[in-house]
Amino acid sequence: MQLYGKGLLMTFTEVPSLIEHDFNEWYNNEHLDERINIPGFRRARRYEAIKANIKYLTTYEALDSNNIASKDYLDVLKSPSDLSQIIMPQFTKWYRMTCNVLIDQTHGMGSALTLIRFFPDPNKVVMLLDWLKNSVLEELNRSPGITGSCVASVDLEADKRLANAFSQISDPEQNIEWAILVEGTNTNITETTSRNHLSDYLDTVIINKTKVIFEQYRFMYGNLRSNDDVIA
Repeated sequence: MQLYGKGLLMTFTEVPSLIEHDFNEWYNNEHLDERINIPGFRRARRYEAIKANIKYLTTYEALDSNNIASKDYLDVLKSPSDLSQIIMPQFTKWYRMTCNVLIDQTHGMGSALTLIRFFPDPNKVVMLLDWLKNSVLEELNRSPGITGSCVASVDLEADKRLANAFSQISDPEQNIEWAILVEGTNTNITETTSRNHLSDYLDTVIINKTKVIFEQYRFMYGNLRSNDDVIA
């Protein structure tokens, strides 16, 4: 099975170690389900960093990026639970990517994830997308220990709506960040395979003075629902 739609929200979160247990219980038993029960949302997965700048990553799959930052989503944001009001102000690190899925060659769920983030040169995006879709990802996905991969890019309009909901100021001139998610059975395998297939070329298509970031995560927990009539 591939992803559940063309919308992908990724949130990166970290909290003080003193509340980490409560944070994970809240996330697994309340927060994650609250989000995937929003119309259009289908599946969410949580990951813990093996090697990354922010310890926890959650991916939310939606039918479309318009479901992310929809009125239903924003209504949930405006009415946080009592526990959410205790936990969320204690985030020490937080980052968000509100994305459109450009390529989906995933298959099931891997226990390991390598996340590659970068800012492509706008003049090289067409060439990059063709290389990913019609060449390198198919070869990468056939590698031992790799279960699949996908490519996503930030949807600036959806991200702007979310920024407004959080009273954040979005930069209209910001560059569009991309992400490649490579799943497999072991983070050593996903990292090595990803670097061998992607590093050299990606270095030639990114915006000057930016870097390609490789991060490693292990799968922790997930939940899903088949349609909007089902409660997760």
